[in-house]
Amino acid sequence: MKFILCFIFMLISAKECDSKTAQKSTNTTSEVTALQSKKTSQIDTKITYQASTRGFFLKIWIEGDLIMVSKDNSLKSFETYPFPSEEKEAFLNLLSAIDKTELTALETPSTTFQHDAAAMAWLEISDEEGSYRTKVFDHGNPPESIQEIVEKIQSLKSMVEKP
Repeated sequence: MKFILCFIFMLISAKECDSKTAQKSTNTTSEVTALQSKKTSQIDTKITYQASTRGFFLKIWIEGDLIMVSKDNSLKSFETYPFPSEEKEAFLNLLSAIDKTELTALETPSTTFQHDAAAMAWLEISDEEGSYRTKVFDHGNPPESIQEIVEKIQSLKSMVEKP
């Protein structure tokens, strides 16, 4: 999995390098400042949302400036999309409002996933401090404290998948 992600990032980086050398532009102070601000606005945290049941699988993970979506439980096929810049600030605000250390202690509002009445889902937030994952909850009925970010992740998926 990490190998696939590294390979994708290498391809994207190589493509950007080729386009930069072809333009033959000089680095001015304003260009350097713009590049630095772009780098600081990048998401340094990996957010994963997964939902599955018999016959249904959905995994959405956000890492850096990319949103990756898979409906294949073997993760052999997935789509990669750029993170919409107009949505980034709102997403980062929602992410900063979450106390990730309390994710493991969140109580689920319902447990219909236990008898296949709903897909089971979970949310995981990973950063340099560690990885924090919720208990399994019903897809479509997350714990109240993470409901906004789960809905935002699903709306981002819908937004990037539109042709």
